[in-house]
Amino acid sequence: MAFQIEDGVGSGKLAKVNDENHLSVEAVTHSRFSASSDNHGTAFSWTAVSADIDTGDTMLLVANNSTTQNLHINKIYVWADVPAQFKVHVPAYVTPAGTTVVGVNLNRTSGKVADATAMADETANVFAQANVITTVRNNEATADEFGQWIDYEGALILGYHQSVAVDIIGESAEFQCTITGFFHD
Repeated sequence: MAFQIEDGVGSGKLAKVNDENHLSVEAVTHSRFSASSDNHGTAFSWTAVSADIDTGDTMLLVANNSTTQNLHINKIYVWADVPAQFKVHVPAYVTPAGTTVVGVNLNRTSGKVADATAMADETANVFAQANVITTVRNNEATADEFGQWIDYEGALILGYHQSVAVDIIGESAEFQCTITGFFHD
């Protein structure tokens, strides 16, 4: 008995089978982050660098302004020029204040703009220990500095007017902070 497996969309293409009539397939997997960038042009990056901020200040805050899509936080990168703690927290929404950071669309062909507000050295949010979701520490001496990546894999989800912020507990002269995320229904 012979079998023919068609593609199911009416193109007339047949699937390849081996000598034992096993279907030969290739699978391509995309993370939701990659698919959002590739298919929808809705993956963004926000970066704040090299500001001299006080201990306990917010390095970077990103707030979702979309009323129709959630903002999924994919990864956060933190670095400072001194030993420090970095506290990722989800503060109550405020009108952010600080230095505006423009979201960069990671699909450079898309042209879409992030429906979010981002501020470096953000000063309006109120830090509460109860809102901390992650704390990481760098133990690096100034001659041996390494940043930290925090991977949420898109599981940190911000609805309308919800925010994520990264505070530094350490007196830095310089820092770097990047938040990547994607919009999805």
